[in-house]
Amino acid sequence: MGTIFKKELRRTRFGLIIWSLIAGLITFFGILEYPVLQPMMGAMVAAVAAIPPAGQLVFGIYNVNLNDPIGNNVVMYYRAGLIVFTHAMFTGASVISKESRDKTAEFLFTKPYKRGAIVWAKILTAFANIFVVGVVALALSILSMAQITRDPGVYAHILTTGAGMFFTQCLLAALGLVCSAVFRTYKSGVFAAMALLILCYCLMFAAQYAGSHYFLSPMAFFEISKVALNGLGAWYILLSAAVIAVCLFITQAAFKRKVMV
Repeated sequence: MGTIFKKELRRTRFGLIIWSLIAGLITFFGILEYPVLQPMMGAMVAAVAAIPPAGQLVFGIYNVNLNDPIGNNVVMYYRAGLIVFTHAMFTGASVISKESRDKTAEFLFTKPYKRGAIVWAKILTAFANIFVVGVVALALSILSMAQITRDPGVYAHILTTGAGMFFTQCLLAALGLVCSAVFRTYKSGVFAAMALLILCYCLMFAAQYAGSHYFLSPMAFFEISKVALNGLGAWYILLSAAVIAVCLFITQAAFKRKVMV
């Protein structure tokens, strides 16, 4: 299993670098906008207030104090999340099923390894990839915030929301793995995963608007505005662990009997 894990890491390193650069740069340059926009923040706050709540939700500025560095970080979190969360879902959906797309499934699954061990190696590769992307986004968020404030409370907030982001990444990757296991082909699995991601976003927006029912969407378990106010909820951490465990069980069970085509 270790050999497959290492080979898969080498195989995905180029894509990992690209995803990490995009997520990191969006975070870095986004936070550096804050000092530039600060003089005109009053006009921006008034303009945001004129946008309907639904529009504010889509742009990640619903109930956000733009005059505060933490508020600016909340907005940047939403921007970075468009990359980070898409990467997590896509990685989960493609890390195993791409063997069918690349016509390498027959070669891989005839190696002297149990199929379960191969699947676990792929799963570990997926989680290693999403961890790297999340750490890059978090590190650049902290570094760029150093140009704005030295308040320890701000950095504690960034670390907390970064942990929430990683939990969300794991949830989405696990759901992507289920899509790849349940659907017959690579294309159908990836398409289903992306459709599920959009649904998760819509349900998160609905939960934010209602101010409740956060359990309806995995992306709302650690929704940043909620985390900023209350921190990481222990109940949602346990719920996330349960969802991930169930998804991994389904993935393993499905791939053990799945015909790779």
